[in-house]
Amino acid sequence: MINTAQPIANKHIINISNYNNMKKSIKLLALAAFSLLTFTACDNDDDDHIRVPDNFSLALTAKYPTAQKIEWEKKGEYYVAECRVNGEEKEVWFDALGEWKMTETEIFWNSLPVDVQTSFNSSDYATWHRDDYDMLEYPTRTTLYVIEVEQGKTEYQLFYTENGTLEEAKDVTHQSDEHWPE
Repeated sequence: MINTAQPIANKHIINISNYNNMKKSIKLLALAAFSLLTFTACDNDDDDHIRVPDNFSLALTAKYPTAQKIEWEKKGEYYVAECRVNGEEKEVWFDALGEWKMTETEIFWNSLPVDVQTSFNSSDYATWHRDDYDMLEYPTRTTLYVIEVEQGKTEYQLFYTENGTLEEAKDVTHQSDEHWPE
């Protein structure tokens, strides 16, 4: 009598081993594909840390002579200098001609004008979590102060004038919170 059970068992052992190797290969390929998609998804149209023509550097120095740690990037059609001026972090925006269009400065609650603080504290958003504060300066319009607030998964940017007038309450839930010149 011939024992046929042994070769069949060995065949299944080999197939199970091949199956496990194939599962490992598929997992590695899936991980590699996921990593590739993740890093590609983070890509955007911004060019980080670019070299700019001299007129942009001169315009920045004219506007902020004490600017330090300057890094340039291109955001859409704008050239943006990320820098520190007197200990404050700024993003200084210029158009394609090198004309200053906006400066965004990260500030603290205590740096907001008292009228802005008072107006916020008496608003419907006073109980929301305050997340971020910015000052937006423009060449031809009034300076705006932005308070970013959150409640649950809802996020708003509140734009105030220096005298505490709420100019806009912008829902930025699931959107970019980047400030752009007009």
